[in-house]
Amino acid sequence: MTEQTLHGLDFGLDQTGRMRGIDEVEQGLACNCVCPRCGGPLTAKKGRVRVHHFAHQGASCNTGAETALHRTAKQVVACERRLLLPGQDTPTPYRDAALPDEMYWPGRRPDVVLWSESMTLDVEVTVTHPCDPEKLDEIVRKGIPTIELDLSTAFRHRRLGWTVDQLTDRLVHDPAIRRWLHLPEPAAEKEWLTTTPETQTQTKPAAPVTSTRTSRIYAPFEGTLLVFDPWYGLVPRDPVARAQLIRELDARRSTEK
Repeated sequence: MTEQTLHGLDFGLDQTGRMRGIDEVEQGLACNCVCPRCGGPLTAKKGRVRVHHFAHQGASCNTGAETALHRTAKQVVACERRLLLPGQDTPTPYRDAALPDEMYWPGRRPDVVLWSESMTLDVEVTVTHPCDPEKLDEIVRKGIPTIELDLSTAFRHRRLGWTVDQLTDRLVHDPAIRRWLHLPEPAAEKEWLTTTPETQTQTKPAAPVTSTRTSRIYAPFEGTLLVFDPWYGLVPRDPVARAQLIRELDARRSTEK
């Protein structure tokens, strides 16, 4: 295995904090990219080499390629805001996305969070290390649908040669790399609805939200099963009630601007 295979990177971190593909930059030092793992300066090798890649100017780190692929994959998923879910034929679009590593986030941090009016989806990207049992237990306890995008096989077999377009296509469309880490059972939800007292399934009008409130945790639907939304905080698990609450909160924010 050559030094290029061990230490070359397909992606580098530019001065704006964005991951860039080797195909997106000029040869040499023009992009001022650094390794996202060790922070060392990178040179874009695009001359007469077998595979174009980023190389450390000085000493190479052993895990830069893994970190670069993982970070770029998270960026792609957040920017695309659409994913093929297991068992589906076409990607599901989402309205918004968040990268918990780049903001305050209570509890365990998924790699990416996608959400729409009817669903919140946590995304885990695996390059070399899959979720351990403790993390899986926490995912189940949290109760939010969570999907894994597994790039480990592709990373081992193709250590260099990724482009942003190729990575995007695989992350969004390739059915072979995705599986559910947790998907709440429809039967379990049906059982909850039939065993929960009627007073617990009814919703109440939203509580007032003022512009001076600093908390992002809203729980106006008392007695309703709640889940955590990365933007709106605690929201009803029921999609209809959740959409109603989000419309009310968005309307209030519009009037406060």
